[in-house]
Amino acid sequence: MGTSRTLLLLDSPVPARDPGPPFSARTPPSHISTRVPVTKVPTKAPGSKLPPENHNLEFSAQGPESKVSFETHQAANFPQQVGGPLAVLVGTTIRLPLTPVPSLGPPAPLVVWRRGSKVLAAGGLGPGAPLISLDPVNQARLRFDQTRGSLELISARLDDGGIYTVEIIRGGVSQQIREFTVGVYDPLPQLSVQPKAPETEEGAAELRLRCVGWNPGSGELSWSRDGRALEGPDLGAQPPRVRVQGDQLLILRPARGDQARYTCRVRSPFGHSEAAADVSVFYGPDPPVIRVSSDRDADPALYVTAGSNVTLQCSAPSRPPADIAWSLADPAEVAVPAGPRLLLPAVGPGHAGAYACLAANPRTGRRRRSVLDLTVADLPPGSPQCSVEGGPADRSLRFRCSWPGGSPAASLRFQGLPEGVRAGPVPSALQVAVPARPELSGVSVTCLAQHLVATRTCTVTLEPPREVLLHPLVEETQPGEVEVVLEAAGCPPPSRASWAREGRPLAPGGGGRLRLSQDGRKLVISNFSLDWDLGNYSVLCSGALGAGGNQIALTGPSISSWRLQRARDTVVLTWDVERGTLLTGFHIQARTDNSDLGRVSMSRDWVSLLILGPQERSAVVPLPPGNAGTWAFRILPILGSLPGTPSQSRVYQAGSALSPGAIAGIVLGSLLGLVLLAGLLLLCICCLRQFPGRTFEKKQLPLTLAPMVTMPGKKMQSLTPVQTPHPLPIKSQLQKPSLSKAQQVISPSPGGGQRAVRTATQV
Repeated sequence: MGTSRTLLLLDSPVPARDPGPPFSARTPPSHISTRVPVTKVPTKAPGSKLPPENHNLEFSAQGPESKVSFETHQAANFPQQVGGPLAVLVGTTIRLPLTPVPSLGPPAPLVVWRRGSKVLAAGGLGPGAPLISLDPVNQARLRFDQTRGSLELISARLDDGGIYTVEIIRGGVSQQIREFTVGVYDPLPQLSVQPKAPETEEGAAELRLRCVGWNPGSGELSWSRDGRALEGPDLGAQPPRVRVQGDQLLILRPARGDQARYTCRVRSPFGHSEAAADVSVFYGPDPPVIRVSSDRDADPALYVTAGSNVTLQCSAPSRPPADIAWSLADPAEVAVPAGPRLLLPAVGPGHAGAYACLAANPRTGRRRRSVLDLTVADLPPGSPQCSVEGGPADRSLRFRCSWPGGSPAASLRFQGLPEGVRAGPVPSALQVAVPARPELSGVSVTCLAQHLVATRTCTVTLEPPREVLLHPLVEETQPGEVEVVLEAAGCPPPSRASWAREGRPLAPGGGGRLRLSQDGRKLVISNFSLDWDLGNYSVLCSGALGAGGNQIALTGPSISSWRLQRARDTVVLTWDVERGTLLTGFHIQARTDNSDLGRVSMSRDWVSLLILGPQERSAVVPLPPGNAGTWAFRILPILGSLPGTPSQSRVYQAGSALSPGAIAGIVLGSLLGLVLLAGLLLLCICCLRQFPGRTFEKKQLPLTLAPMVTMPGKKMQSLTPVQTPHPLPIKSQLQKPSLSKAQQVISPSPGGGQRAVRTATQV
């Protein structure tokens, strides 16, 4: 709905608003009084004569806020625009004043008013001056004041507007010409824009807006869009898409950017009036755009990982906003809930596929559709597996690579194959045949397995059989049953292993106790029997790159050699077994004639002191301290629950002999004592050499053998160090330390008697 604002001035002419100065360039600025010197060479108008004397003319030009006075004698100042344009409303009076009023001195002035080239009034000034003429067409509306020279035109009409001039003539010579610009306007109208709520669609032929109430006489019409004037590029385009035609605004081929608030405005010196309308341009929907987001993946547009939470968001520019609905591209699937967002929690391979976004404009009825292919990446389990085997008659080599599972399937291809061999890529499983040639020995072929989530590789190296060797492995599967595995080492692919026993080929399988591993390099013997399964086994590895073999004799549990070493309070046993000996453990056994041993419960019976695994080859047996006797040791090999052939027994005799450590301590102590004694002698010799020839003044007493006298009530004791006793052998009994018998020393006393001195020796 448009709005209208009107400002009316009805009583008197009003100077129109003008951005420029109110007077011509010859008029000084307002509030400035200028006096121009009198010139003696006035300008003569065409067809007029210059009087012999100069005439002075004084006038003033007045505006609403200015006052300027002039005094001049130059005709060059004419014509002169007085003030600004005058604006009047239709039906009011146009008043054109003549200021300043010319002097009435002789010769009498003649005033002529014209509108354009047409004379409206002409006559002299002063009392009794003749009125020469009045325009007969407008005679009833013209009022000419012969006293002051002003002109009035009542009941102004629109065609009364224009340029009015007044000319003052003295003695037939034009002295002054002034111009007045007059505009006549209708009152400002009440405006409205039709249609009130204009609507159109993008791409329509045109849209017209009409400013109702405007006519050319009411003022200048202008249009604006969202407050900005429609001018410049919009109206000056070639050809213009938006242009004004009379009271209408024409928009050709409306676009979505043309939706705005359009305002028509009429402006005149008496104010302005305007009205506005909001234009709606419907468009769309544009092709929907589907965006994918995931809580785990950096680039969900490429793929999303299994288990992540995925959100699909659809947007389609449209006015009014489009209605959004989702469906799978498969027509058999039902539609999913409507709305711009679709949440897929914990996606799996089943969520992969095409999703369609449907956008519909409820106003225009147009529909658009877009499809997104969602890829859910699920890494295949494990790692890719590579293998190589010989072809028929070993004339070719067949390379295989597989990495099954996952979503989507992994892409496999070989690297390192001879030129000209097609090496992939293919999904999940790849097999390539290559002619067997000796130069392929030592070549490594890599399978490159590429998945959206990760890239893995596996490599096979072509090698001929080299240093083939059989290794027996024994495992107790259940109580009483043993499984033996013969593994052929040094038999890499593409060689094949052929097994034999006692020179006769074996044919494992068929539900028997013999079976081969998947690669054929392991021979498994279940529920092994010492009565039936011992013997010589052999393997032959042959292929396109060469051949090699090995054999082994499987024997029952036994000890080939062993030895016993004595140590302080312990016994160390070491032993060996032959290659091919089958066993699952060792029992270290002992027996003794001494029944005081804590771990021996029955005399002269073998008792297991330690139970060791099949890989052990040494043992340390601690002996109880403080016991002596004769010990017998042996090693009993075990296969499952069956004992094997025990080793020969060895006897350990516990005695009092010093251990090697004690002997070494005594020797080191003796050597250290000799070194200290030699150092003391050397120190004494050095001291005597430092004081040669010096005599001591101490009086030497004669050597006498006086009897030893001891003070009454005092005793003398001396301590004799005794060497720490060594540990006794197991057979000897430990004895507690005791004081030795007291020794009596007879010494003379001062009284001629004898006194006994008791000396104690501490041990």
